[in-house]
Amino acid sequence: MEKRRDLKLDIIRIFSLFCVISVHFFLNSGYYQEQMNGKTMIIMTIIRAFFIICVPMFIVLTGYLMNRKELSKSYYKGVKKTLIIYFICSIVYHIFIHFYYLNEVSFKSFIKDLLWYQGTKYSWYIEMYIGLFLMIPFLNIVVNNLKSKKDFNILLITLLFLIGIPNLFNALFFKAFPSWWSNIYPIFYYFLGAYLFKYNENLSKNKLFIFLIILIIVDGLLNYYVSYNNIFVWSSLNDYGSFFVMLKTYLVFSLLLKLKVNYSMRKEKIIKRMSDACLGAYLISCIFDIIFYDILNANIISVKMRFIYAPVIVLAVFICSIILSMIIDIIYDILFKKKNIIR
Repeated sequence: MEKRRDLKLDIIRIFSLFCVISVHFFLNSGYYQEQMNGKTMIIMTIIRAFFIICVPMFIVLTGYLMNRKELSKSYYKGVKKTLIIYFICSIVYHIFIHFYYLNEVSFKSFIKDLLWYQGTKYSWYIEMYIGLFLMIPFLNIVVNNLKSKKDFNILLITLLFLIGIPNLFNALFFKAFPSWWSNIYPIFYYFLGAYLFKYNENLSKNKLFIFLIILIIVDGLLNYYVSYNNIFVWSSLNDYGSFFVMLKTYLVFSLLLKLKVNYSMRKEKIIKRMSDACLGAYLISCIFDIIFYDILNANIISVKMRFIYAPVIVLAVFICSIILSMIIDIIYDILFKKKNIIR
């Protein structure tokens, strides 16, 4: 009997994409160039503090799904679809740029962008993922040789002290902790995903939710305080390796794992299609960012007023990106499905 697909994981992937597109609202609406003062900016900063878990959620899901993978020739075939989707999305993006801005795009510049992981505006994720993908079989040796939950906890706490604690303390006070390792946050999130796969958390949904709300508010207010009367101050306090982001990602992922999903063939088919389209939607969403934010920013001068339209803009970019990515998936299936490329 075929094992039923766990729709909770697909929902987590779709939710992570929605977080990506939501946090890009702040990037594209002028939020980072606006002076930090007033109630609206406090609310925006707190909301950003929630959605910044976007990329960490994707990496945790990778750890959850791939922690049993072993080194083999067949393993490396698993990256083919990712690379091909990236290639197709890059072509689509460059065609769009050519017609939207009436810019000539040479074959040489396209190849350069492709190889430098600038095929679309958000292609840095592919560059990061490929490195992580190559390391996964070796990371899994660590995962599968930890003898107990206690040992796993020590590993995660060690990484927290290498990444999260220095990023928090050094940003708020002064450099008292070595921060050289702060950029290895994908390793922490991968191990966190593997941990959540192996060990069920005993915290109730209510406790997880309360802790999450407290962390979001504290993180948002801290970022507002650090940037007060200035434009947004970028630091390790508000990036993916932030101590607060690490904790929030753990809480949100744990909460979503506790979802109860009522299965139906129609629901399963829709969620699966949306989930499969998430990578392409992430990469190609920059097209609809350009279209919709050009309209928003041209018609609404005030950044604080633009915030009112955030739900409409984010939902429009999300839906359009998913639809275009589904079309790209159809193209992929037509060209490569017969070759049985691993998804």
